[in-house]
Amino acid sequence: MDSGLFHIFFRNPHRFSLILALIIGALGAYWVYRRTNPAIKSVLRWILTILRFIAIAAIVFMLADPVFLAFNKRKIIPSVVALIDNTESITIQDRWGDRTKKIANFLKSDVWSKIEDKYTIYAFGFSDSIFPLGKLDFSGNVTGIGEVLSAVRDTAQYLEVGAVLLVSDVHGNIGVDPISVSATLPFPVHSVGVGDPEPVPDVSVAQVLSNPIAYTEESTPIVAHIRAWRLDGVKTNVSLWKENNKIGEQNVQLPASGQSVPVKFEVTPKEPGLQYYTVRIPQLSGEISVSNNSRSVPLKVLPARKRILLACDHPSFELAFLRRTLDRDEHLETSLFIQRGGGNVPFRKFPDDTAKLGEYDAIIFIHSTPILTMRVAEALVDYVKSGGSVFLMLDDSIPRFDAIKKLNEILPVHIKSSFVTEQFVPVLSGDGFSHPVMQIAQTGENISDQLSAMPPFIGYVLSEPSDWGSILMVHPETNNPILSVGEIGYGRSAVLCASPIWKWGFLPVGFGRKTNLYTNLVNNLAQYLVAKEKISRFVLKPGKQVYRSGEPIIISASLRDLSNKPISGATIQLTLTRQNGDSAESFTMEMSEVENGVYELQLPSLEQGKYNIHGIAMDSGEKISESRTSFMVEEFQIEYAQTNQDRATLQAISELSGGIYVPIDSVEKLIPNIHIKPRMQSWTTEKELWNSLWLLIIVVVSLSVEWILRKRANLM
Repeated sequence: MDSGLFHIFFRNPHRFSLILALIIGALGAYWVYRRTNPAIKSVLRWILTILRFIAIAAIVFMLADPVFLAFNKRKIIPSVVALIDNTESITIQDRWGDRTKKIANFLKSDVWSKIEDKYTIYAFGFSDSIFPLGKLDFSGNVTGIGEVLSAVRDTAQYLEVGAVLLVSDVHGNIGVDPISVSATLPFPVHSVGVGDPEPVPDVSVAQVLSNPIAYTEESTPIVAHIRAWRLDGVKTNVSLWKENNKIGEQNVQLPASGQSVPVKFEVTPKEPGLQYYTVRIPQLSGEISVSNNSRSVPLKVLPARKRILLACDHPSFELAFLRRTLDRDEHLETSLFIQRGGGNVPFRKFPDDTAKLGEYDAIIFIHSTPILTMRVAEALVDYVKSGGSVFLMLDDSIPRFDAIKKLNEILPVHIKSSFVTEQFVPVLSGDGFSHPVMQIAQTGENISDQLSAMPPFIGYVLSEPSDWGSILMVHPETNNPILSVGEIGYGRSAVLCASPIWKWGFLPVGFGRKTNLYTNLVNNLAQYLVAKEKISRFVLKPGKQVYRSGEPIIISASLRDLSNKPISGATIQLTLTRQNGDSAESFTMEMSEVENGVYELQLPSLEQGKYNIHGIAMDSGEKISESRTSFMVEEFQIEYAQTNQDRATLQAISELSGGIYVPIDSVEKLIPNIHIKPRMQSWTTEKELWNSLWLLIIVVVSLSVEWILRKRANLM
């Protein structure tokens, strides 16, 4: 370390006062010893004067708040950070030889030793992150070059990085773009390419696409994109499998190298639930790996129709128009309950138990006063909180007070027991302009204008907004909620606080105005009510529906009581069963609670196959609930999606950062090209002097010596 300049400065702003105090102190010391009694020698008087002045000067110096500032510098020789690819793609053997052996030979070579003799080398292995280099096992299942270079950049100041040595085939398949990162690096990256840069014969299922939702007994497409290298014109079979059953096959002519060709299959699910489909290609001549010859996609299959129950006391135009509109939707199945007899449901009395209500995705009440007893209201509250949906269409006949009070727990408004007779046309609220339920106007037309042209309601029920509901339409003068929707627990609810609305679908047509305002509103409300899947109190959910081979697996769970409050401290046991042809392998593990009512299980990886999960939640030895789900670990390994060295990316990284690219068989070219100039590091140090021990010693010693000399001279 070379020390440079130093400087002492004072932080006390009252410098004139301190200088004046120092002068007064000096004069005072002189005046005290100008004449003494008894008289002493002149030399002793001056010694005592100087000692007194030293003490005063030291005290004034401390009061000035002195700071010692030193300027330092030193010579630094930057280090080299070596990043060694530890992913599965390095295990590939191509016409250039065994990649793992080439990396091992490089780490033992004279080139490595010469670099190590000249610079400090910090060696790391990497896949999606970096780790201190130990024994390489080439087990990483993804490559995050951009993430790794960013991590080195962020720690460069601590390692004094002067250059990076990147040894890889650069199959960057996750994270940020390494080329964009390399342009921001303050050091050069010298790339060492591993593997044959020319693609070997290979075919892969690059991507499989499908609709996220399908319906039973309805055809839905599954499209696979097949990519090939050096197999131009070769014909092969592409097959579609559902678990262990082949359900489709097509003969495809492979495209030119690097291009892809789509292959379309049509499937018709027979049963609802989560289903997995896999696209497979047989191994072709010359292929190094077949791990990318298959890929899976999940398909959530819903029942062909969502079930809606229409519940009313008696037939009416309101019921007729509503049912006619809902029946036009092929994905909705309406059932009818009429209190006074009629309908097509298998019960004569409206159910007051949640299990029976749970057979329907949504329940719409019309003229419902005789139906909504207290027991029915209690059942509806549980039904909605457990995932059901309710739409209450009110009129001048309002249900009993105790039932309304109970229903207010799940309604987006709090209903009061009075009906106001008054003709009016509602207007949109602030939420109404943006909520999807109110997207009912014709294209290019103003919804407010269309609403104003609708027949008026004859009255409305007094209500006030809840804390969680969305008000979509209001009274134009009183601002009383007219149409409201909201989510509560795991379900949804909606309330229409005015009547009649059936005229919106009848009178405009009678007056020659073609409008679908009524139809669109009913359809949007129905879709809003049935769109939310029913969720149980105990929900199991894998992090992904399809995991890649070797990828870590996370399974989470949420547990709630009947009032929708989280349950903490429960014991959740998961049994994972792997389907392997006709046999099954099972193992049981316990989940850990990560926060209130949320549990998690993490597994490093699992073998390929479909896994069914059965979870049991226990509290104090009693079973609370159970749940089931599934996921798949597919054969596809992203590290084998591209088997050749990505020379273009390596060259771009080096060029943008100021380094060079060399193949691993020519690493001797690195020696003359790695030039890292030493640099000088400068820094300053500060030290406060007012609390220095030496100043205290000076004051004490000077005053002590003065006192001793005065004592010996018999001075008073």
